Amino acid sequence: MPWRLKDLVPEALKKAGGKEKLRRGLVLAAWKEVVGKELARLTEAVGLEGGTLLVRVADPLTAHHLAYSRLALLRRYQERFPGVVEEIRFLVGLLETPPPPPPKPPENPEAARQAIRLAQEAPPELREKVARAALALFAHQTGSPCPICGAPSERHPCPTCRRLLESPAVRKEAERLRRGQAARLEGEALLVARHLARERLLAEMRELYPEALRERSLIPLLQDLAQRHKTLFPEEPLPEGVQSLLRRSEPG
Repeated sequence: MPWRLKDLVPEALKKAGGKEKLRRGLVLAAWKEVVGKELARLTEAVGLEGGTLLVRVADPLTAHHLAYSRLALLRRYQERFPGVVEEIRFLVGLLETPPPPPPKPPENPEAARQAIRLAQEAPPELREKVARAALALFAHQTGSPCPICGAPSERHPCPTCRRLLESPAVRKEAERLRRGQAARLEGEALLVARHLARERLLAEMRELYPEALRERSLIPLLQDLAQRHKTLFPEEPLPEGVQSLLRRSEPG
């Protein structure tokens, strides 16, 4: 008696360890297509735990830049596997299959980071071409890193960041961040918005600081600005005078 497809499928699922195991395998295998060929060289999907996709990344800088594209990656997974991948977590570590070295690596490693960032934001069918074109462009750039995005540039900010600094959408995002609201933008637009929010918070603290020295009722306002700055930039210290005044104002 010949085998029928409806008889083979349950048996295949059983051998694969059930539907959950099969679905996990499909989700992990889809990572290379979701992230694109060039980015797949530097990453690998290693697990799916409770709706969180675990992705190992070759180095901290790549993980940091990929984190800005997390929402876009989640949307692509939602299109393929609705309700399965709810979060992506990037883990820095050695890849099980080390990425092959590129034929002509750029002298400036930041060039590769910028190419990855641009490719990540491109449509899936264009990512490889965008990455190659961006890599060729950045590899020939000279200058020191842009203080906002880190791209090599002879002028600061770099042309891309300078353009984004004038964008109404980026300025609106900066105001949202300054008020402590959740980010809505991604990629370099978010980097520039964070830069604007940081500069605004620092300027407000420096302006309020001498007034708070004379009038202690203003210290809570200074504390609020400091807390918003700390939330956005937890590793960055406050201005020395502000930090000292708030420390003296702590109870006890």
